Amino acid sequence: MNKSQKLDFLVLILLALVAIPVVVFWHTRFLTSAFIFLGIPSIYLIWRKTQNLKIVFSGVFLVGVLLGFVFDFLATLNNAWLIPDEQLIIPYRVFGSAPVDELICLILWSLLMFLVYENFYERKRIERLHIKHFIYSGIIPAFLSVAFIVTVFFIKPSLLSFEYAYLVLGVLASVPMIYFFFQEPKALRRVIKAAPYFIFLFFVFELTSLYLQQWSFPGQYIGYFQL
Repeated sequence: MNKSQKLDFLVLILLALVAIPVVVFWHTRFLTSAFIFLGIPSIYLIWRKTQNLKIVFSGVFLVGVLLGFVFDFLATLNNAWLIPDEQLIIPYRVFGSAPVDELICLILWSLLMFLVYENFYERKRIERLHIKHFIYSGIIPAFLSVAFIVTVFFIKPSLLSFEYAYLVLGVLASVPMIYFFFQEPKALRRVIKAAPYFIFLFFVFELTSLYLQQWSFPGQYIGYFQL
C-alpha cells in the first residue's frame, strides 16, 4: 500500500474503534449501529477516491440486495439468528421473516467490502470489468434464485425449513466463493490481505450487538462459544 492507502486504512481502524464507545454509550439500535460501523467508513471511502461507482453499486445490488435477501430470508426463517422487534427502526419483516433493518445492514456490509477491495487491491480489474458480462453472469441468476425462493415460500413453505441453518447456509455461501478463487487464484491473496480488517470489524460489531441485545441466536448449532 502507498502512503495514501495506509492513511485510509488507519482511518478505517480508528472509525471502528471510535464506533465502539459511541454505540455502547448511546445504546443504539441495530440499524443505527450498522450505519456507524459500516455506513460511515463507506462514505469516507467514497469521498476519498472511488471512481467506478457503477461497478461497485452493481456488486452491492447482486450481493447485498439479491443474494443478501435469499441468505437472510432463509436464515431468519430457520432461526439462525433473530433481531427482536424492539430493536427495529423500520418495524417490518419481509414475508413475516426478514427484517428490513437487517437487509439494509447486509447492503452496508457488501458496500464496504466492495469499496475496500476496490480502493486497496483491485481497482484496475474492477475498472476493466464489463457491466453486461457482470449482469448476465451474476445478477440474472440471483434474480432467478429470489424468484424461486419466493415461489416456494407461497406454494409450500415447509420445503424451506431445515435444521442447522447457520451451518448449511454458510457452506452454501462458500461454494461460489471457492469457485471464484479457483477461477481467479490471484484474487485470493488480495482477499487474505483485506481479511484482518473485516475480521476485526465483524468481531467488534458482533460483540457490541450481543452486549446491547440487538440480536440473539435461538436456532440449532453444532456448538457454542461463550465469552
